[in-house]
Amino acid sequence: MAIGLSRGLRAPIEQIYRAVIKYHFMNEAAPADAEPPMGRMGGERILPPYLGEMGLEVRYHLARVEPWIRNGWKVVTRRPAFYPKGTTIDCPEFFKSADEIFKRHGMLPAYGGVYIPPIEFGQIGIDRKFESQKGTVTLTLSDVRKVVTQAKAEIELRNLFLEWFHFPGRLVTDYDRTSLGFLTTTFGHWQYLCAAALRPAFLPPGFESPPEPIRPHVGVQIRKMENGLPQPRNSDPDFMLKTAKEIAAHLKLDLLVYGHPNGCVIPDGEWTSFDQKRPENGLARELGYLKSCRLMLSPDSGWADLMAWLRVPTLLEHLQWEGEYEPLRATFHPRMLLLDRAQAVGPQVDALLASENGTLPHGKPTHFAPTHLFPWEP
Repeated sequence: MAIGLSRGLRAPIEQIYRAVIKYHFMNEAAPADAEPPMGRMGGERILPPYLGEMGLEVRYHLARVEPWIRNGWKVVTRRPAFYPKGTTIDCPEFFKSADEIFKRHGMLPAYGGVYIPPIEFGQIGIDRKFESQKGTVTLTLSDVRKVVTQAKAEIELRNLFLEWFHFPGRLVTDYDRTSLGFLTTTFGHWQYLCAAALRPAFLPPGFESPPEPIRPHVGVQIRKMENGLPQPRNSDPDFMLKTAKEIAAHLKLDLLVYGHPNGCVIPDGEWTSFDQKRPENGLARELGYLKSCRLMLSPDSGWADLMAWLRVPTLLEHLQWEGEYEPLRATFHPRMLLLDRAQAVGPQVDALLASENGTLPHGKPTHFAPTHLFPWEP
């Protein structure tokens, strides 16, 4: 049986179209006579931001950026609390402008970067003809609207970076190429990216030295993402709060509800990490609180990846994809179990806390690339 076109091949094929379209749009504009001036916050060793979601920032990006920041580079980031002190640039105005570009072009930060839904758009055809030492390959994309949009968005994002962070004479790095672009055009690239779980050698400063230590507690986060797409990983608020209270009673600890109203349910009348009077630096405070968290009831989200990094014992509400956290096993050694709703929660809590060497729901990741067919992707 012939092996069909893998998902991972769509990205480089669409990149060919996108590159050609980008050159078309760039050539339509008046050519620049000189190098652009120093950016508004220019510096020779400044890295572009990671634009994806929190889970893969923890699972992949932190370790990827670590060699750069060890060598004196700084990184632009939405989450400076994750990085060693003095290594980040917090630039909300840059991200406000980036978010406007996202909104204008229908872009979403997910799958380890930025993509435009739906993940796969249009059919790709490949015709090939080889004779002796000569060959011809014809690639056909049935609908180019998506790659046209991507080309325009990439130009705008890179111009935005130049506006803020350009330094005359700075050379382009491999890191740059993979940050401000649609490398996650399709599901195929993400299959490989999220399978490469790399644990950074550092922990968040706020976790190691909590700015506001608090008493030991049980934690819960109740996911409620709304971006116009189906959200099967969103939490059941009533179930989560009820179960978290059972866990807290079992351990004779108080319950702290983690999260921000933009993405989580913050129930009235509960002890919460979100402080309406102090919305700034909320993540740094939460990282400090997590130092005292004895067990977390977590949704199936990037919050669980963060718990794995910090090795906070975690009960998962549910799993959308079997084996989702399997890539974390060898490097993060997470203390994580999938909650069995048919069983009493107390014994599950005790079993989780009794394991010091790491636990994880077993299961083969069903949504990753089949390595026996595409071992390194053509």
